[in-house]
Amino acid sequence: MPTPSFILAAPPGYEPLPARVLVAIETLPCDLYIWRGPRPILYAMRGGDLRRVVARAQRGMSFLVREIDADLLHGALTASLPRVLGDQRVSPIERSKTAYSIAAKVLTPIFTRDRPLDHDGLVLSHAAIDSITMRLLEDDDMVWAMVATMQKHAATHTHAINTAVYGVVLARFVRIGGPQEIRDVARGGLLHDIGKNRVPKSILDKPAPLDAVEWQVMRGHARAGYDMIVRALGHSPSYAHIVAEHHERCDGSGYPASRLGSQIALDSQAVAIVDAFDALTSCRPYKTAMTAFEALRVMRVAMRGQFNDELLREFIRLLGGWNVLNGGSVSGEISNPDLAGVLKVAG
Repeated sequence: MPTPSFILAAPPGYEPLPARVLVAIETLPCDLYIWRGPRPILYAMRGGDLRRVVARAQRGMSFLVREIDADLLHGALTASLPRVLGDQRVSPIERSKTAYSIAAKVLTPIFTRDRPLDHDGLVLSHAAIDSITMRLLEDDDMVWAMVATMQKHAATHTHAINTAVYGVVLARFVRIGGPQEIRDVARGGLLHDIGKNRVPKSILDKPAPLDAVEWQVMRGHARAGYDMIVRALGHSPSYAHIVAEHHERCDGSGYPASRLGSQIALDSQAVAIVDAFDALTSCRPYKTAMTAFEALRVMRVAMRGQFNDELLREFIRLLGGWNVLNGGSVSGEISNPDLAGVLKVAG
């Protein structure tokens, strides 16, 4: 059996591109290359019929694009997301996997360390997460599919996408507002950790507790993220407060301003919950991933008082009873007995 042509690296001046992300683009926005031998070989030219290219490609095959063409590619990929998410010929799980791959490809550049956050890249990130948000508001099957296909590893863009998706689902579940307000939860959730681009990698990946100086640097990422977004857009967008407040805690123990619950916006409190949950259930350099039960127990017991208790209880109900969004009652039975047990802990 031939070995699939997965590309784990790319030659200087090129970046890898899995065929999966191209499925909903009809016309090639840039030249495509394959890597055979010492140098990339032109495979298909800009303007060509991409559907034929993908159909001819081997399963699992990856292409290369020139880095100078990345903006053209990312724009086309973002525009294709609504078609991918709404394609009823494809199962929700497969649509979710493809959408996740597209979002990761489009969003990775804005989470690249030491790279300036520019206006165009930020607007593109808005468009990508807005497409996912709108589909999650309209299609229950895609809610479950996106949660089921989440990746759980240390990559910043992965945590960002997960936080945005969880945030949309929770905001919809508790009726935190209309589409505009839920869109802001998604954007704020996606960009909540953008300030970590300015935190040294030695601190982010340290496999041991941070010392006082390192912790002070880490705590600066919330304000740094807010400033980066305002600088890139030229104004403070309606979701920027979420980026600044996502580490504030209801008992005043958070940062950067040590605000109490009544002083923290409700959407920021929702993002704080889903951010913590995804972080606890993901692998990190300094810890292994917790199960959902373990993470929620920590949030309800060890971190008691830090989160909005009503929102946290609803999030636990949501995780334990996925049938709720399909017509059940918010106060109904939780189908997962382990998660239901978390609600009994600490009252």
